[in-house]
Amino acid sequence: MFHGSIPAPMQAIINEIVRGWKCTDIYVGCSGNFTIEKVLGKDKKFNLHSNDVTIYSSMIGRYLSGERLGITLKPEWLDEFGWLESYMTNDADILATVLLSTRLFEGLGKANPYYERMREAYKNQWPELHGKTADKIRKTELRINSYFCGDVVDWLDNVPADQGVICFPPFFANDYKNMFAKLEEVFDWQAPEYPEITEERKTMLLDKMREKKYWILGVNYRMEGWEQYLRGLTQTTNRGVPIYIYASKTNTRIVQPRQEVEQVTNPRLQRGEKIGNHITLATLNTAQFQALRSQYMNRHIKPGMATVAVAVLVDGIMVGVYALSAAPSMANWSGKIETPHIYLLSDFPVAPTDYKHLAKLVLYAALSSEGKLLAERATNHRVRTMITTAFTNKPVSMKYRGLFNLLARKENPEWAEGQTTADTYYKQKYMLNYAAPMGKWTLAEGLKLWKKKHGGSKHGNKNN
Repeated sequence: MFHGSIPAPMQAIINEIVRGWKCTDIYVGCSGNFTIEKVLGKDKKFNLHSNDVTIYSSMIGRYLSGERLGITLKPEWLDEFGWLESYMTNDADILATVLLSTRLFEGLGKANPYYERMREAYKNQWPELHGKTADKIRKTELRINSYFCGDVVDWLDNVPADQGVICFPPFFANDYKNMFAKLEEVFDWQAPEYPEITEERKTMLLDKMREKKYWILGVNYRMEGWEQYLRGLTQTTNRGVPIYIYASKTNTRIVQPRQEVEQVTNPRLQRGEKIGNHITLATLNTAQFQALRSQYMNRHIKPGMATVAVAVLVDGIMVGVYALSAAPSMANWSGKIETPHIYLLSDFPVAPTDYKHLAKLVLYAALSSEGKLLAERATNHRVRTMITTAFTNKPVSMKYRGLFNLLARKENPEWAEGQTTADTYYKQKYMLNYAAPMGKWTLAEGLKLWKKKHGGSKHGNKNN
């Protein structure tokens, strides 16, 4: 019902730690979507007190604590969203309206036909969606004893030293603020004034928490000098963000992912071997793709869920892999590409080989007429264009240049000259969006084109 979630293994660790606490009250800072409160509220052992600053969390917190929500539509939005007022007659209905509006307001302010159609469809379905959501809200058994809308660091000053404190501060600056900016734009409420959680404020938060008898802190990095308080580590997916749990005395727990892999027996192109003449495609199951991705893909790239994964073979020898995703996209490229499109999620060659531009051959194969047909079979609809994204410190991606057209170039304001790409793959200077039409050549023609342009290059191939 609420946005976001603390992973289940993390919830289990928190529950285990708190089970040994000898206190009556627990104060949860940066409540977010109230997952911690839901975990702790099941046995009704503690008085629960919550805190946050966003409009989304504050409406939930006020409802769960029995306060009036105190939110209305801003006058300037009545012409467009005045119809929502009939769904805001009591607190449960108001909260349901706020929760559903996080989707209703997506793309608000953008002249985008996709978002306009989505809002119209959402409006048509609103009576049913709102009714079901309001019923769930009324049936929820979770209740909290108090809710504080304001700065978590200042709030901790009023927490008794012999009680419990739990806090998972935002991992990234302005996380929630940006997520719910559209709610703030449309709804009028008494928003709190608070400083941003800078590194200095985080240090103050940690020091104040450690003054309490019972405490749990969750962060996405390992803190120097706090080793004696490290009580847990969870990482629910490979290459996913790890969460470190620091707490007052208790047992230590580690939860890490187990990735299902399956060995692919086809031979791989190796140094000293030449590319053959007969190119084919072969689909891979999830376990096979995960095995190959772990072996050859840049380890700093976060893995996504593929709709279909494909091996590129020449004379039965694997030269590379690519994967496509048909998941809905929030980006709007109308007028710039021919639709429908599909997203190129991953593409990488095997390594090491004698070919510097083997990655280009994988792209030629993905864009072929056979690749287009395979994409259409996987999605059950026509596919005209392939789109992908590259992160690089250069204004163009040499891998995609010549085969794909540049759609957009976004410069990263946090980029710093001289930084390496290790652990900062997504913080490189540019994010580039590329697109290419599919089906302009056959697999055989693509191989011939690649050999003519790149087949003569014999250098150590560095996977990019």
